[in-house]
Amino acid sequence: MCSQKEKLLQRIGITVLLLLFYSIIPIKAQVSDDLMDMTLDELLSLTVVSASKQAEPLQETPVPVTVITSEMIQNIGAKNLKDVLITYVPGITFSQDHNEINVAMRGVYASSQQKILIMLDGHRLNARAYSEANPDYSISLDKIKQIEVLRGPASSLYGNVSLTAVINIVTKSGSDLNGASVSVGMGNYGQQIYSLVYGKEFEEENELLLWGTFYKADGQKIEISADQDYSANPRDGHAIVEGVKDKPSYDFGLKYRFGSFSLLANMRYCKYIEPFSAGGTTGEVYNYDNYRTLMGVGPGLGSEFAHLGVKYVKSFANDLELQVHAYNDYNKIQVALIINPETKMIGAPNWDEYDLGFVGQLSKGYQLTSLGKGNIIIGAQIDKMEVYDSSFPLGTGGDYTMFGDTKDALVLDTGKETIYSAFCQVKHQFSDKLILNLGFRYDDKDRHKGENITAFSPRLAMIYLPNEKINVKISYSQSFVDAPYWYRYNSLGSYRGAIGLKPEHLKSIQFTPTITLDKGRLQFTTNIFYNHLTDFIYRDNDAVDPDPFYYNAGVLKSWGFEEEIHYLRDAYKIRANFLYQEATEAKDYGVENEKIYNVPNVTANLIFDFNPFYSMYKKLWFNITARYVGEQLSPINITNFESPENKVDPAFILNAGFRVSDVLLEGIALDARLYNIFDEKYHQGGSVNHPYPQPGRWYMAKIIYNF
Repeated sequence: MCSQKEKLLQRIGITVLLLLFYSIIPIKAQVSDDLMDMTLDELLSLTVVSASKQAEPLQETPVPVTVITSEMIQNIGAKNLKDVLITYVPGITFSQDHNEINVAMRGVYASSQQKILIMLDGHRLNARAYSEANPDYSISLDKIKQIEVLRGPASSLYGNVSLTAVINIVTKSGSDLNGASVSVGMGNYGQQIYSLVYGKEFEEENELLLWGTFYKADGQKIEISADQDYSANPRDGHAIVEGVKDKPSYDFGLKYRFGSFSLLANMRYCKYIEPFSAGGTTGEVYNYDNYRTLMGVGPGLGSEFAHLGVKYVKSFANDLELQVHAYNDYNKIQVALIINPETKMIGAPNWDEYDLGFVGQLSKGYQLTSLGKGNIIIGAQIDKMEVYDSSFPLGTGGDYTMFGDTKDALVLDTGKETIYSAFCQVKHQFSDKLILNLGFRYDDKDRHKGENITAFSPRLAMIYLPNEKINVKISYSQSFVDAPYWYRYNSLGSYRGAIGLKPEHLKSIQFTPTITLDKGRLQFTTNIFYNHLTDFIYRDNDAVDPDPFYYNAGVLKSWGFEEEIHYLRDAYKIRANFLYQEATEAKDYGVENEKIYNVPNVTANLIFDFNPFYSMYKKLWFNITARYVGEQLSPINITNFESPENKVDPAFILNAGFRVSDVLLEGIALDARLYNIFDEKYHQGGSVNHPYPQPGRWYMAKIIYNF
């Protein structure tokens, strides 16, 4: 029998041989590419808007930014935003949650995705009461032009929630498409996906984008033996992995630009099945079919969102520009928690919230005779939210029997909160070789109860561009995320928080050199970071009523090394990234021997897109994506079973697929994917009491019609 390590080495060897085989096939470079819509020059000259709230080339961004194009998303056959992020962004790793799809950024995570600000064309997607914006199937991928991942604290521009990173999803424009794309996909474990994207440019500055995506999956049932069931009464059972149904996930939206105005309307939803019980007896096996649905929702957590935003952008004389953004969001949380599998006790905490907001900013270019030129941005924001309803139906025997009236059944206190903010940024170019970027933001939050909070978030960066081949950045920034409304005002016994919970704060220093060779085809970007996290909300599982489970105590100091490499040719493209990180100091944060609980010290990805027949046939593209997730310290923390030294073995996951266009008829494409080819058996921990099993071999095939 081969050891785990020997199997891993064998699989790495097979992958390397495959890559070498395809890389030595004679390939003749061509200029055009019918399938890869972007040319090499376009790939090398990408601009971003999220790093400085203005369009700028990547080399001038003040902090490291990873740009992921629609082609890159398409090439790996990503199923959701989480797949995209853990493949292309060094520092982002998967973090297992009880009933949500979640990620960690540089070792920082919570029981929901509450530390990263996710935006759609600059419109915030994170909820207010829970702060979550999960990278799940509620954010469809087919509408995306590019994703800009601003790595590091970003409160100097965006304020609350942008603690560890900002992800801005830029949608396609009507002129990018001038037509429609319809796709239908099927796979194992009950996977179904249907998608439509339509874009049309009617005339200059008048265009429309429509999209709609529907996804569901029954999930993979993984058998769990009694000795793996950490409960008072261990029994054989199963866990449902990657189940998304009851109700299915969807994302429908519209973007319409007319002159200086643009309108965004979006409705989205995702419901993720909890693999194990997620209530009071967290982490036990249960039978999904033994529980009644409530308003169509079975065990798990569902989040429903509606977003509406109107932007006005107007340029005036003397390099002056005005931007105004008014928005309204709605969020409904629908949860079905398995509280006790033995008695089939179930609870359904849920609440409704909305918010109204306004952001305005003025930007002005300037020229100093002998000291260079620059741009200054000043702005203000008002954001008002309200939780206006909540309830907590309960039941036993798999059915709901206790509803109560709304007032008596509140699980989350109703109330309002408002944040008033002001921000400023100066980008000054002393010469062609030296740029200064300075920004800060002040936030004042009027809380529902308790003391108001304030935060000052600065950022200072220097960019040095000695020549076209070398780019060096160094930056210091601070950010914060307020303690979610849910933890301050909920009445759920197992989530008791405290009104006085404070915001969490992060300080970060980053040093980012980039070397570009071979006319831009080969690029190495290194980032060395040091993070100092304070006031992290820590859970005390030994707390006794009425003491809260949650309080501000966590401290984490860590450093890391991130590497991004790409080598781009017309007929093949190789991208790779690598992360090494370790903790140097911690208090009330899961760390031991420089290892952060449930976060690997080492991760790596290799993405290889190629067409071995490029000189003869340009419409067939293959992809091999290899991911290595290092060993993790993943303690088991169950009342009757504790193993603080428990470790999760490293995992090597290999995905592959192909895409061919104009099959049988012009405009028809076929896309087929195989995930986890070797059916690797591995586990992942996170905000759970024991590591959860991960999906095995999955497959998906799609037919796409472009017209």
